[in-house]
Amino acid sequence: ILTWASIVVVVALWVSNGGVQQLDGLASGLTSAGRLSGLLAADLLLIQVLLMARIPVVERVHGQDELARRHRLVGFSSVTLLAVHIATITYGYARTVEVNVLAQAWELLVDYPGMLLAAAAAVLIGMVAWTSMKRARARLRYESWHLLHLYAYLGVGLSVPHEVWSGADFNHSPLATAYWWSLYGVALGSILTWR
Repeated sequence: ILTWASIVVVVALWVSNGGVQQLDGLASGLTSAGRLSGLLAADLLLIQVLLMARIPVVERVHGQDELARRHRLVGFSSVTLLAVHIATITYGYARTVEVNVLAQAWELLVDYPGMLLAAAAAVLIGMVAWTSMKRARARLRYESWHLLHLYAYLGVGLSVPHEVWSGADFNHSPLATAYWWSLYGVALGSILTWR
């Protein structure tokens, strides 16, 4: 219930920041859809962290095996939404200013605040997802897989500057800012307390 409530809050914050109104044209629609997919990816990434944070009441209710199954499902959903975010934002911006998609990707990477860190975060999170696929995981020793999996925490941390500096939805209202910082705080607090 809390996961679904969190998703509803994220969508409501996107709507309150004009997300639906910006779906009227191709370029603005792609950009707005990209914002939503990025917000949902970040939300699910933090939920994924919470699922494995070993929160005692959550473990007692669901059990570690069920939490691991949900963690996997939420994780792959988050990575898929992250890929959609990158593609739609880049293509939407390129259509807005009528430039080549690759030129736009380069401009986003080097000219927008926090984007190099966000790119590193995406690579790390993608690596964790790739090594979590059954075929790749079967080839890795558990210790190696677990060490690589810890890079997800670094990926989450590296994504924060992008969200704060470039994410209009992160800062568009005091409610949005409070929600996102609270979610990050709960995730970090849970990891530090129980993990």
